[in-house]
Amino acid sequence: MADNTPVSLRDSAPDNEPGPAERGGSQIILLVVTAVVFMLVGVFLAVLFDNDNDSMSDEELRNTVAEVVGTQVAALDAPLAAQDGSIDQASLQAMIDSAVGTQVATLIPTSTPIPPTPTRIPLDTSADDDAFLGPEDAPVVIVEFSDFQCGYCGRWYDETLPQILEKYPDEVKFVYRDFPIFGEDSARAAMASECAADQDRFWEMHNRIFELQTSGELALDQDSLVSMAADLDMNAGEFEQCLASEKYLDEVLIDFQAADMYGFRGTPGFIINGVVYTFGAQPFEIFDSIIQNELANPS
Repeated sequence: MADNTPVSLRDSAPDNEPGPAERGGSQIILLVVTAVVFMLVGVFLAVLFDNDNDSMSDEELRNTVAEVVGTQVAALDAPLAAQDGSIDQASLQAMIDSAVGTQVATLIPTSTPIPPTPTRIPLDTSADDDAFLGPEDAPVVIVEFSDFQCGYCGRWYDETLPQILEKYPDEVKFVYRDFPIFGEDSARAAMASECAADQDRFWEMHNRIFELQTSGELALDQDSLVSMAADLDMNAGEFEQCLASEKYLDEVLIDFQAADMYGFRGTPGFIINGVVYTFGAQPFEIFDSIIQNELANPS
């Protein structure tokens, strides 16, 4: 199971996040590799848990999945490394291990109390200028790095987020940032939410996509997203032009780079008042405990 201890970037947090990524550069390559890894991990874990996982220990499960995924992805490693040089076998294996740990953790939630760490990322850095719910000056800021195709993100949106917003309407500011690890459709959906923001419909688009995902009716091609925009009373022509032009690709990739820099290798990932939590879609009780601790011990 994934380590549930929150972490921070380093003793001295960076003053600024990465700038716009070069299209076709290292972040695009990393996105592709990450999408392949998570697709294979998800498929293999689904097969294992649909059959018989009770007889396998966490360590055996992690080792088995890592071996299978590593074998399948190995063929990609050489050409990708040749193009960019930043994705070596050790990095790929670390990504596989983290993907396994994150997805296993969401399948087997923990109730272990999580202590805070003393090193925190500045709130204006972790939150950037992305869309948020709640008071701008709330004492607790929860930043989620998410993928619209991630089933665990959908579960967290459906089950945990509403409880947080209901219990802490004045105490929590919730910020949504993009970490599109499942490929082209995820990146397109992320850009669609940014295009919706141009018409003050970010949260309407965000909510509609997750509602369709949790109902099993999600489609993220250009036409489907334009249809969603029209259903949400947006100017469909302006939305379509924005999406087709990839106007917000750089914005999405900046979020992607930030998530990678903060150490996230799975979705959802969270930064709560500057502390990085990589434990995935844990239940409300875990977040409630963290929020209560932050309110009792303001930084």
